[in-house]
Amino acid sequence: MRMKTRVTLTVDPKVSHRAKDVARRQGISLSALVEKLLAEAACPSSAKSSTPFSERWKGKMELEPSSDERSSRLHAKYKLSKQ
Repeated sequence: MRMKTRVTLTVDPKVSHRAKDVARRQGISLSALVEKLLAEAACPSSAKSSTPFSERWKGKMELEPSSDERSSRLHAKYKLSKQ
């Protein structure tokens, strides 16, 4: 079993409250959240490769509305909302 190192951090109270909410929603402790984020920052390429491309880009792009047949089939196939 690996020993953990105790670290003292000083952060803005608003940041602390939001971080605790994030940790709570993920079902982990604040310490586990900070450790996870530090591990991702230390090895960004391995963290990104473990997250599927679709998850990394989910909600970051919007499709232009189109009424052509191909677009309609893609919307139906991937259950995309038509705008």
